[in-house]
Amino acid sequence: MKVSDYWLDELEKSKALDLDLTIEQLFDTNLNIKWHQFSYTSLYNERIYGWLLEPKVQGSYPLVIDYLGYMNHLELPLQFNHWLEIGCGVLVTDSRGQGGRTLDQTAYQIKYEEGLMSSGFLEKEDFYLRRLYWDALRLVDVAWQLPKVDKSKVFIHGTSQGGGVGLFTNSVTPHEIRYGFYDVPSHSNIANRVKNGTGSYQGIYQHLLKYPAQRDKIYKNLAYFDIKNIVHQIKNPVLVSVGNLDPVCPKEDFEKAYQEIKSFKELICYPEPGHGGGGQSHETKILETILKELSGEII
Repeated sequence: MKVSDYWLDELEKSKALDLDLTIEQLFDTNLNIKWHQFSYTSLYNERIYGWLLEPKVQGSYPLVIDYLGYMNHLELPLQFNHWLEIGCGVLVTDSRGQGGRTLDQTAYQIKYEEGLMSSGFLEKEDFYLRRLYWDALRLVDVAWQLPKVDKSKVFIHGTSQGGGVGLFTNSVTPHEIRYGFYDVPSHSNIANRVKNGTGSYQGIYQHLLKYPAQRDKIYKNLAYFDIKNIVHQIKNPVLVSVGNLDPVCPKEDFEKAYQEIKSFKELICYPEPGHGGGGQSHETKILETILKELSGEII
């Protein structure tokens, strides 16, 4: 089965599951925002928990759907103040099983040590990324149920794990995305990530040292979650950052996916060592791009 056909089937399965969205307003933070907690149902009936932060404006507002990095979780609304300062709402969740309120309660057939990315990788139906990708796709469905969101001005952002998840979601969601912003993205050229044991794929690397005969089967399953095999479906513009010396999500692995993007695209390579992807200067570039989009200025 082709990767795109597999995810079309998964989308149909997702449509059959009631989103069961609940939203409640939390206390006024006095930060000129409206702070809501929400939850919805996703794969294996897991409840996914997150925040909706709304700017205090009259009428509709643009929205940033923000996907978090690996093992990051929601702490304070100020984490997302940069989006609010330019008039955008924010929709963000605690990733399944990564230390926040969202749990990961359904058992895996195989789990190597404690790494989530090392869970269920022998079968694509059992793999952790299937769960995470489902959650991410359904978060866009949540955005489309929010009456004050201007559906013509929905942006996606993600960093590291969130960058890869965002690119996947941007590729597969049936909803129209205005622009995508992806910083030091993961989940590209996954077989090579496993071969080299980089980032969160260290666990599968260790498993294959013990069971090398399983390599072909594992690589075949991982191909369904490799963003390089699906990003050709993106239609909106994208802006991506990578680090020339990033040891966690190597630039060379993401370039395999970048080559497959057919829409307008821009890749900025930062020379600083580490997994930062440009830091504050790149964040400023993203904010400027969104403001130009919102003003109708041609980029």
